[in-house]
Amino acid sequence: MRLARLATATCLVALAGCGSGGSGTVSPGAQSSTGTPSSTPSTYRSPPASLPVSPVDLSTAQPPWLPPAVIDQGKNSAAYVQAAGLPYGEEMLSVHYHAHLDLNVDGKAVPVPPYVGYITDGTKALGLAPLHTHNSDGVIHIENSVPATFVLGQFFIEWGVRLTSDCVGGLCNGNGKELAFFVNGKRFTGDPSRIVLTKHEEITIEYGDTGKLPSPPSSYGFSGGE
Repeated sequence: MRLARLATATCLVALAGCGSGGSGTVSPGAQSSTGTPSSTPSTYRSPPASLPVSPVDLSTAQPPWLPPAVIDQGKNSAAYVQAAGLPYGEEMLSVHYHAHLDLNVDGKAVPVPPYVGYITDGTKALGLAPLHTHNSDGVIHIENSVPATFVLGQFFIEWGVRLTSDCVGGLCNGNGKELAFFVNGKRFTGDPSRIVLTKHEEITIEYGDTGKLPSPPSSYGFSGGE
């Protein structure tokens, strides 16, 4: 099971003791978790009509942003997965596909970190949501027991970052800056939190000077088997 990666990952060991001070994120709220994985996670099929489903603090800071799994020893990581309306437990591979997220600020890439969607206690992984990341390559893993619908807003809640039409974290429209969303190279003008994650989809978020955003990629080169 890929959860075992977490216990030995040097990156996580280095970050697990970090609080919000150096992370560029807002500290998670007072909501606490049980610290144990769900033994019989409910079958997930579709996102709730309103997100988040429970109150959590979402970062309004500038990037980069660490995921809850590596902030304060992961004590609030379960709360963020639950706020995204997702179950967690062992990795499920009956349904398994990938999408990709690029986030660029003034032409420079912002890392999409590993361990989004992980439930942790220090460096120990206790569970995994069906929507998660394993590496810092921007690949979003969608792994579930049955076919289901997942949306970008759920991923950003798991990440602990604000996502609206006007702002991603502290990156907001206005004052000479423009925030734009693209799906497979085409501009998306609706609510970005409701973008449905599909197989081999390329989602790009560009932030920069108004009217001077670069052309987004229309696809991502997934490795063999992804």
